[in-house]
Amino acid sequence: MATRDKICILGVRCKARVGVPEKERRRPQSIEIDAVLECDIRPAAKNDDFKAAVDYQNVERTVRSLAEGRPWRLIETLAEEIARALLRCDARILAVIVRAHKRPALMPLTRDVCVEIRRARRRASRRMD
Repeated sequence: MATRDKICILGVRCKARVGVPEKERRRPQSIEIDAVLECDIRPAAKNDDFKAAVDYQNVERTVRSLAEGRPWRLIETLAEEIARALLRCDARILAVIVRAHKRPALMPLTRDVCVEIRRARRRASRRMD
């Protein structure tokens, strides 16, 4: 069975213009994004080599850039775009779980709405045993 190590980058705080009503998208609101990267960390860990590791800062920059770069009606769409971008940014990432959290403006008694998606590369991955 293939190794699926995970790198978790949790709680990337962003100021995003997100919401279905146009009024909600006018002003940035705080959202948080989690990214769980499925990859094989053994090459980096074996030699304690950061060059063989996924660049965490690049992942964070990618997430923040997408979230803050334009208005979004749905956090579902934002999560999809982040997942696609993360799979493109590093070939070592075999799959990604993205969670987008937001406090719903129209549901004041609800603390958080979260969308979670998992996306994987389309091509067959090689065995990593």
